[in-house]
Amino acid sequence: MRAAATALVAYLPPIPQPWSVDELCRRLAEQRGRVMLVHSLELPSLPFGLWYDDGKRDHIIYRAELTGYHRDHVILHEICHMLARHNTLASSSDAGSSNGDTFELLEQVARNRHSDSQEELAEIFASMVLKLACQLRASPVGEFERRASAAFGAG
Repeated sequence: MRAAATALVAYLPPIPQPWSVDELCRRLAEQRGRVMLVHSLELPSLPFGLWYDDGKRDHIIYRAELTGYHRDHVILHEICHMLARHNTLASSSDAGSSNGDTFELLEQVARNRHSDSQEELAEIFASMVLKLACQLRASPVGEFERRASAAFGAG
């Protein structure tokens, strides 16, 4: 699973510094040549996040109450499902058959469950990206931080 997650992480554009999941999404959309929209919605009856392909764009939806690390993790989790093409709708024509009813489409996507191995892969992927983002932080600024970093092998 870790090898599969590593392969998907390698597909990502450079991790933004300072870290921003929104900037990563923008870069990924540009790299793929495909619009990616990230939506914050109040959907307490649905999972924390969803990804779906409407045939023209990728949509990542996350619960509005999520913030910070949890929000980033959920968005990255859904990016993994997107990159791995997990459980897409049968066809893009199915996605358009809801006559514009967004909630009907979201219910259809939510019912299209991921397997345990797909969920495990998405969790590992999201954690790997966040860990990588933390490791890429700027070098220590002050003399004390530089010395401590060099002494402990982090610099």
